[in-house]
Amino acid sequence: MSALERNKQLARDFIAFMGAIDLEGMQDILAEDLQYNIPNTGCTSGQLDRRRFLKTLAGLGMVCPGGVKFQVLDLTAEGDRVSIRVDGLANLADGTPYNNRYHFLIKIRDGKIFEAYEYYDALLVENLIGPLLKKKPA
Repeated sequence: MSALERNKQLARDFIAFMGAIDLEGMQDILAEDLQYNIPNTGCTSGQLDRRRFLKTLAGLGMVCPGGVKFQVLDLTAEGDRVSIRVDGLANLADGTPYNNRYHFLIKIRDGKIFEAYEYYDALLVENLIGPLLKKKPA
């Protein structure tokens, strides 16, 4: 398998682990010095290190208890970068359907993701997920 094909598979694994809220699988493919960037505005934006990214992924499991079904629309690899565009379908914890479009730009070093950018409809997240994040657990 070529380096580009390995990088594409790593991106597919990343999307699968994220959708399944698979923290163990995700840990295996992330570099220790991960920088995860969500350059949108709103309740879920920011720059996350590896620990905070995994904590955020665990939180996604509480907001979307059934995970997210991602459908890959496009996947392109060049050098150490993979661009992947997906549709995400889920039901939120309150039963509300949540369907968003995403673009991930993933950078790979030594077979691990060391930098990533996630883009999505921030207003949709703010309106649907924001209120769930503000609720205090009972």
